[in-house]
Amino acid sequence: PSWETEIEQFLSTPLAQRASAGLSDRISVAMHLEEQDFFFSRKNGQNALSREEEIPPDIHFWVREGTMRHLLGLAQDSQTGVGTMGIAIFEHIFTKDEERKIRFRVDAGFLGLWSKGYFSVLKAGGPEVASYLARFGYQGLNAIKEVLKTIRT
Repeated sequence: PSWETEIEQFLSTPLAQRASAGLSDRISVAMHLEEQDFFFSRKNGQNALSREEEIPPDIHFWVREGTMRHLLGLAQDSQTGVGTMGIAIFEHIFTKDEERKIRFRVDAGFLGLWSKGYFSVLKAGGPEVASYLARFGYQGLNAIKEVLKTIRT
């Protein structure tokens, strides 16, 4: 199957539905997978994927094919919860291994991210994700707000 089909299948899983339940219909996330671009949004409270940018993305992610295969495979395991998936994503963000690394850019400000529900995804990850991030010094929203200021300047 194509990447588009695989990502759409993932977005329709209970795991993806739980993780995205608090997101607004006003979100837009760009995912750049090698030479392909995908745009994740919400429509009428449901996850949606497009190949065309409908509104400017709030966040961009650049993901390698091997990393995407790993994450989609992890999502297929019925034992994988939102916390486990969240930690796996952050491991790929924090890694020094360029072949596995997920790069990102945030174009929206803190209040825009807050009002569109992006932080609800972190909350959905529960204590597992919170304790993982705390190990890297990211305790609470103030730490995240400072990171956003740093990467946007």
